[in-house]
Amino acid sequence: MSQKIWDTFLIGVLDTPQYDYFSTWDSVFINKQNSLQFNVKIISRPPDSFPNVKTVTCFNSDLEPWGFEDDYIASDEVRKEDLKNWLDDKLLVFKVERRVRYNHEEVFNAKDVQVIPKLPSFHNELSLIPVPIFSEQSHNFDFDEFLQRLVSKKFIGRIDGISHESDDTPSFILWKETYDDDDHYKLFGEFEKHQYAFGGFSFELSSELKGVEFSTAWLEECYFINGVEDIIFIPLSIYQEISDVMKDSKELPETLTVEKSSVEDSDKKLIEHEPVTIHVESSSVSHELQMNETSSEQLEELEFLESFYTQTKETRLCYTREDLINFHTAMKSSTLVILSGMSGTGKSKLVDSYSQALGLKGEQYTVIPVNPSWTSDSDLIGYADTMHMVYRPGDSGLINALKKAESHPDKLFLICFDEMNLARVEHYFSQFLSILEMEQGKRILRLYNDDLENRLYNSAQYPPTILIQDNVLFVGTVNIDESTYHFSDKVLDRSNVINLEVLPFTYLKDVTDKKKHNREEVKYETYKSFKNDNRVISLSDVELELLWELHQLLHKANRQVGVGPRIVRQIDQYLENLPVQQFITRKDGLDRQIVQRVLTKVRGSDEQLREVLGTYIQEGEIINSRLLNLLGKYDALSSFTKSKEIIEQKAKELKLYGYSY
Repeated sequence: MSQKIWDTFLIGVLDTPQYDYFSTWDSVFINKQNSLQFNVKIISRPPDSFPNVKTVTCFNSDLEPWGFEDDYIASDEVRKEDLKNWLDDKLLVFKVERRVRYNHEEVFNAKDVQVIPKLPSFHNELSLIPVPIFSEQSHNFDFDEFLQRLVSKKFIGRIDGISHESDDTPSFILWKETYDDDDHYKLFGEFEKHQYAFGGFSFELSSELKGVEFSTAWLEECYFINGVEDIIFIPLSIYQEISDVMKDSKELPETLTVEKSSVEDSDKKLIEHEPVTIHVESSSVSHELQMNETSSEQLEELEFLESFYTQTKETRLCYTREDLINFHTAMKSSTLVILSGMSGTGKSKLVDSYSQALGLKGEQYTVIPVNPSWTSDSDLIGYADTMHMVYRPGDSGLINALKKAESHPDKLFLICFDEMNLARVEHYFSQFLSILEMEQGKRILRLYNDDLENRLYNSAQYPPTILIQDNVLFVGTVNIDESTYHFSDKVLDRSNVINLEVLPFTYLKDVTDKKKHNREEVKYETYKSFKNDNRVISLSDVELELLWELHQLLHKANRQVGVGPRIVRQIDQYLENLPVQQFITRKDGLDRQIVQRVLTKVRGSDEQLREVLGTYIQEGEIINSRLLNLLGKYDALSSFTKSKEIIEQKAKELKLYGYSY
């Protein structure tokens, strides 16, 4: 039996009995399992892809969490009448699952059923239209930034439970603000088209942007879903009234002040349904939210991120969107990314999902399991066998992958060193650590001396050097336990070390069944268009001051540790390469880079680090921490939430073990 689920909320009501000349079909009946089964009529607008189906099937078990109890001892007629009476003043909210039975019969069942009360204005011909609601609480930007994004066709946020299909563009959207302990709504439109990608909705206007206050009278006729604050269901009659009011509304100016009249004056206008023009103040907008239209490259990158997110779900991985964006940003802005964490968190699978989202095939994706016995470069890249006069590449497959990448500069290649700290990275990876920091065209891997070229039988197949081009991405996975080695500062200086977050296990229910997707290959030129390769430092003076003071603080504690110019440039590259999206802001990105590029090197004894990290008292309480004081001094740049968590963890290690790793 195959199935499909529409992941959008619909609203329905108990269907009315159907009559014809010969018989009557009741909407409630007792099925073969002696359970109450009933038909629900859909009264809200379904997705465009939804079939021409007017009713779905529900069971009494769907209603038990909401207080309905079926009396199995009573007669069939009494049981059915009890259900009808119970549903008389209620509507049902649900998603729809289509099942195709073995005889090819299609059945449509309601799932994830909720119950909401009918409003006094309910009537049998009621038809509801779902409209998305955006707010600072749900989407992490204020009203000014919301309008800036809206008029510049930028992505304004994700909303689940509402159709994202291209033919289901909402004509209007709402913005919610809360003041005086009440929610107030502003309505904007009309919209002709929309796109939906990793950053959520972006809209195109049919003409000019208009806005009106959403009146209390309108609001009282609308329906909300329990626990869902970003979707409102508007009756069709109200929707048509809104459309008429919007036609008489004035165009929104793009650079005016926000006019905040008193709530009383506003309510008076709303009762009369008078158009209220809402003006936008042109405030300073951060670098990534400038008024330029979203470029085709940005849209392509957002589509790729959405594909990457879907791929992780289908691979039964459970990661936040923030972790995925962080990983992708590090991959396109760093020479080496290292995924760290406890065993079993899916680090290798995440890299595999990334390769599948990129559509890499064959030798384009190479996994190299690191052997604990590796002690030199020759274990990884091979060696010249002068006794038999041949070059013998390592068994890892690295050399063949690099040669393939060199001969196919238009394709993208990904090389993963799995469990790379089972051996000492500085020993078997030493040549790479130097090469990866070189400029494009200068990253040359030497296999053997030039004077052996004419003497080796297979020198045509394996020349003395291989050019490592920018179409090769390098990533490693590591476990931190008693069987592995810790990284030296030489490795940490050249790597973005990402510690993946383990989510609560309830999130495992969100993964989907694995599907077979032949994802279109992302060519190197396309991936390159995702990058910002600007070599000029764009960090602000204040950000540079923070990094300089961090360097001085760490360098004083340990002369071998600090924030070098290389790390500053790489932090700048990461921030410049953050995709245009809502999940990781520049402030969040700076916090993550302090964790991934700076705090990884903060390790040592209690004597070395006590003044830097502070004294751990209890969870959430550290005293005399110079690091925390420094971050507090620059709290305008970021809240540094993740950095503070790591500092607390390291201070706790000092207290328990006398050493922080």
